[in-house]
Formats: sequence, structure tokens, C-alpha cells
Amino acid sequence: MSRPIHAVLLAALLVSTQAQAQKAPSACGALPTYVREAARDMAYCITMPNPIAACGPTQVDVQVFGNAEGRLPKAGKGQTYYEGKARRDPGGPAGTYRLVFLVTDGKTKSTIAQRYYSADHYTTFCAVQ
Repeated sequence: MSRPIHAVLLAALLVSTQAQAQKAPSACGALPTYVREAARDMAYCITMPNPIAACGPTQVDVQVFGNAEGRLPKAGKGQTYYEGKARRDPGGPAGTYRLVFLVTDGKTKSTIAQRYYSADHYTTFCAVQ
């Protein structure tokens, strides 16, 4: 194969890969009060130096979220996804309701880059405004 053909094939591969990249979910509509409260609590504790421990006293169980299904955009360098379970009833089961925050690590305090909500256990997401 000649070099021009290689260049064309490489360009086509790059365009195809970019087209397959996950787009950010659209904005959420009105969210239930318990989800807004859980998002507020998680927004406070998730930026602390040890977010999982800091969120412990809240009603939102927090852990690292791997985005294994690739339904959200990839986390960048120095970023971590965290998931929190939004409980309808304090102390009750979380069911399928999840909050996922993309957090950018900072030297003294981290910042929230994006917030997502899933009402169906990660099948679909919307962006929390």
C-alpha cells in the first residue's frame, strides 16, 4: 500500500472512533426532592480529601464508579467518577436511583466537573444542573 492510502485509512479510523465516543447525557428535568437533597449532600462531601469517608455520615453511600458500560464520557487525567445511592426513604433501600459525579482532583480540595442522575441503575443518565 502506498502512503496516501495509509493516510486515508488512518483518517477514516480516527473519524469512526470519534463518532463512537460517548456523548454527554442531556439535562435532567425536575428531580424529586430526595434526589436533589442527596445531590446537595454528595456535592458537599465528595470534594473533601477522603470523599468516601466524608460522605459516610450522610444518607448517600458513596464509592468509586468505574463507568464500565461506557454510558458516560470518559474521565480525564486526574478525574474520578463517584457514585452515590439516592434513597427515597432515609435509611431505606437505594433501589435503582444513583447519582454519579465526575470529580477533578485538586491539591487541597477537589472540584465537581459534572453531575449525573440515573433512575434505572445506570441504564440511562441525565445531567444534573
